[in-house]
Amino acid sequence: MIEVHYNNPELKAGSIDDSGIRIHYSKRLRPIESGILEIGLEYIDKNSIPPKTLMELRGYCVSECTRVGLPPNGITIFASQLHTHLTGVSIWTEHIRGGIQLPDLNRDNHYSPHFQEIRKLPNGGVQVYPGDALINVCRYDTRKRTRMTMGGYGISDEMCVNYLHYYPRSNLEVCKSSIDTDHLLEYFETMRLYENQNTSRHYSVADNFQNIHWTPYRIEKLDQLYQSSPLSVQCNQSSGQRFPVSNCLVI
Repeated sequence: MIEVHYNNPELKAGSIDDSGIRIHYSKRLRPIESGILEIGLEYIDKNSIPPKTLMELRGYCVSECTRVGLPPNGITIFASQLHTHLTGVSIWTEHIRGGIQLPDLNRDNHYSPHFQEIRKLPNGGVQVYPGDALINVCRYDTRKRTRMTMGGYGISDEMCVNYLHYYPRSNLEVCKSSIDTDHLLEYFETMRLYENQNTSRHYSVADNFQNIHWTPYRIEKLDQLYQSSPLSVQCNQSSGQRFPVSNCLVI
């Protein structure tokens, strides 16, 4: 499958895409099949960034997911494509094994969404074993924005993902997270009760975020919430079905 995204917010007519792709194929199957594993944050509005701030968000591929989704001998990641939208300024993937942080899997301290590439990892790649955890960290700069930047698919929304190219292919395709919904709704209730904000656990997540008058104090409290709350975990097979992994508390 080839998927192409176009951005035409002004709906201008007459634009023609003359790009192309060249595919080489062979009738001889290769002995090892590769795959792509998507890690980071879910593309949903629970993962959103207030205006006029610098903030880091973390998407977790938890050890419980790799333990059930990866083959017993692990995988070799040979390439990586880091990805955010317009407010992303740096992005990296941390690698945890047995509570010990290993070297970053990939890092771009001067990330530009206008220059994205699939980077071949040095030294033959990185081994990831069942039980390892991967944390995709994105640093955002919204200091020129006046409204909330929502997590989502649009170019003005935000993402935080790493597309990992690896072998041998497993049945694990998506390993991502978002903040636990109940804890986020409790935050909105707190904003209503103690900060006199027009928020409620009965409003949508997007409406709640947009209704908050953001101050440095409220941004700090949201950042603390993101860093300490339990996770809603997405651990998906290639079929779209989920592996049996419960939501987690990050310590």
